[in-house]
Amino acid sequence: MHYFTIGDFILVIPMALAGALFLGALPCKTEFRHNTLRVLGALLGVVFAVVLVEGLPALV
Repeated sequence: MHYFTIGDFILVIPMALAGALFLGALPCKTEFRHNTLRVLGALLGVVFAVVLVEGLPALV
């Protein structure tokens, strides 16, 4: 069984920030929707980072 190490999470924070900035840049009329898009972008960034970190060793 593979256990996560701190090196596996090296992309999590930058990918979360990238997702939040990417979806947070979409124009919205309400601040609530704007913040919701930021949170959704951060979560998608974290999911993508975990999939990337776990998927790359399988491809090599």
